[in-house]
Amino acid sequence: MPVKPRHAQSPNPKRWIKAGAAALAATALAVTALVAGSTAATAATVGIFPDDLKPVVAADPDTNSVNLGVKFSPSLPGTVVALQYYQGPQDSGITKATLWSSSGSALASVSVTPSRTVGWHTVSLPKPVRLTAHATYVASYLATKGHYSVTENSLYTSHVVGPFALPANAGVYRYSTSNAMPTSTYKGSNYLADIVFAADAGAPTTPTAPTTPVTKPTATPTPTATPRPVPTQTPTPVPVPTATPTPTPAPAPAPAPAGGITALGRSFPSPATTGVPAGTTLTAYTGPCTIQTPNVVIDAKTINCNLEIAAKGVVITRSKLVGGVYADATANVGSFTITDSFVDAGNKAGTGIGDANFTATRVHVTGGNRSINCYANCTVQDSYVNDQFTDKTGVYHESGIRINTNSHLVHNTIGCNAPDVAPDAGCSAAITGYPDFDPVTGNIVNGNLILADSGGYCSYGGATPGKPFSGQTSHIQFLNNVYQKGSTGKCGWWGPITSFDTSAPGDLWSNNLYDDGSIAAAAN
Repeated sequence: MPVKPRHAQSPNPKRWIKAGAAALAATALAVTALVAGSTAATAATVGIFPDDLKPVVAADPDTNSVNLGVKFSPSLPGTVVALQYYQGPQDSGITKATLWSSSGSALASVSVTPSRTVGWHTVSLPKPVRLTAHATYVASYLATKGHYSVTENSLYTSHVVGPFALPANAGVYRYSTSNAMPTSTYKGSNYLADIVFAADAGAPTTPTAPTTPVTKPTATPTPTATPRPVPTQTPTPVPVPTATPTPTPAPAPAPAPAGGITALGRSFPSPATTGVPAGTTLTAYTGPCTIQTPNVVIDAKTINCNLEIAAKGVVITRSKLVGGVYADATANVGSFTITDSFVDAGNKAGTGIGDANFTATRVHVTGGNRSINCYANCTVQDSYVNDQFTDKTGVYHESGIRINTNSHLVHNTIGCNAPDVAPDAGCSAAITGYPDFDPVTGNIVNGNLILADSGGYCSYGGATPGKPFSGQTSHIQFLNNVYQKGSTGKCGWWGPITSFDTSAPGDLWSNNLYDDGSIAAAAN
């Protein structure tokens, strides 16, 4: 990461070996990714992010004092000899850099002389700090005047970069006028904090390909000057890399538990692996149908209404919803997670889960004309979506999941099997993205099973010609998905996907296959 001015401040030689970076890039995805390299030489030092990494947003309008950092785990024992941060053009209030243990103890803290020099800065530690392999640490800096540099949507998913494992949402922040370990997350943001790490002598430092792609971020609008409206999350540790990995063009997410749907030797979610766990005793939900209290937890309930989430951090687990649950995207006051639950949107038009600021994991969704609406900032993972309602009025166009902005669909089974009813009703696709009202941007569809016979096409890529925002589609990525061939031999009536613009900025179609192993091609 360091450029020449940073070398002058560091006691070590360049911590990034360009040959190592090139070798890793050659074996990893063809995505514009954050890829780190290293060297087997004992004296070499490495960091998490590449030398030429620059933020999408050079100066956030937020003026609050805030601690910003990155959470990581080294796969090798060694020492941190310096801390690093990116200095933006207006970020003149950086006063301290700190290395933290997972428990919040400051292992090292160094005062920083405020500067206006844009770029990466390295702050040497007075004494190297020893790190234990596979333990979790946070490197952070205190920006007392805000205006920090940031790249949103960069660290949403867990991955391995060189000898470092980063959990999902590894970028962390904490508002404070004093030094404090950051723990909150926001939109998978990367706040460009880093370390200079020297592995112990004899420890293998062969570059390791990322376990999941670290995608080029979307240049979405920057956050406002108010504190980040997202609850603190505790990411799950990522797998430890081996010394001799076998890189693939696009690694797929972990398989589903036993009982899933098998395709190409991979297991995908099914009704048996999603929904309310067997043996759970449900009782009637007696709370309000509009939740306005933050951090409410609903567990093991039967909910017979449409839940409106109008507060942050609401949690729904092991429950059956007869209706739906949503946080309004326009109001933008609610966020929620729903896990191990069953959602029945009913034999009528409606949405099971929507519309913004939510995470759905191991959820089984049926009914309605649109099972899930990912309008903005959502993640759907390890879930099963199918069996929409039969529209006898012949009006509704139906779909499994609709994507729009910052939608992440990871290792799901997604289908739309509502029958056609004249004159217009029936399935458009399992996955839809239409540029009618907004640009379709920043969406990742990775490692899903797309069920056959889900419409004219099985998926839409967000660039439908003639729509108001057709020309603004960007950063749409379909990776590692399996499309069932079905009765037509090409998933949908005409093909697996349409309106996917391979020339749009950041768009990527990689390692998508039919269930017989043949290549599923993108179609503009």
